[in-house]
Amino acid sequence: MLVNRGWLLAVVCAVIPAAWGQQSQVKPPAPNPPNPLSAQQAAAEAGLEAPWDVRQILTTLLKDQDQLQPLLASLDPQQWYDKKGAPSTYILQWQTAQRQLNDVKYSVGLLQQKTESLSQALDAYFRLEALETTTRSLSEGAQKYADRASADRLATLVAHDFNSRERLRDYIRDLAASTEQNFKIADEEAQRCRADLNKQPTRKSRRY
Repeated sequence: MLVNRGWLLAVVCAVIPAAWGQQSQVKPPAPNPPNPLSAQQAAAEAGLEAPWDVRQILTTLLKDQDQLQPLLASLDPQQWYDKKGAPSTYILQWQTAQRQLNDVKYSVGLLQQKTESLSQALDAYFRLEALETTTRSLSEGAQKYADRASADRLATLVAHDFNSRERLRDYIRDLAASTEQNFKIADEEAQRCRADLNKQPTRKSRRY
């Protein structure tokens, strides 16, 4: 979410003199008092999903993964290979999907704790995408070599999971835009503070 400009100005103006080794003894101007926006209002201004809405998306994703786990376990690509002539690739994909599933649940769980983390959101999303690619391939194999009921359940779950991933992708896009804007504001305020400080007369040391 976008940071309040008054609060950001206070931080930037406090940091710059220290970074300059206290070259100027003139105190920076007092910052404007921060506008007491609630988290909900700030999120709305930035166009971001509220944290609890993001957590709801993630909860839905985790529920889908919980349903996927026993469904993957019920598949038997080794049997497809031994008895039906399926490519051995499905065996490797089945093993990979189970590892990816555990990674997704862990990553999404971390994002639930820190929904404003862009790096964690990207990690969770890319892991979900990788799992989707693997399970979609397994779904195609199940349509050919497994029982119809299992194949249909897997295909339905993959399609349902897609909607939640799309919402997460939209949130990441907005979060990235908000983060970029935050850096832009910080850079503008830093430059303004430098200009203000350069205009202030420095106090000459007294010689004895």
